[in-house]
Amino acid sequence: MRRPQPVGTCPTGKLRYRDRIAAQLALTRIDNLDPRRREQRTYRCPTCRGWHLTSQGPKGKR
Repeated sequence: MRRPQPVGTCPTGKLRYRDRIAAQLALTRIDNLDPRRREQRTYRCPTCRGWHLTSQGPKGKR
């Protein structure tokens, strides 16, 4: 299976994924390949309207 590729970058400098599924697949792949990475979830960016990965915990549990 091919690894989901980012489709570019956001003005914020983060990697941009085309949709939620691509971002979630990338997140799963990161967990399997490098457990030291801290990304925990995906989120929709209001700036570029793409999807990003974040190391912040689940939204609403801060």
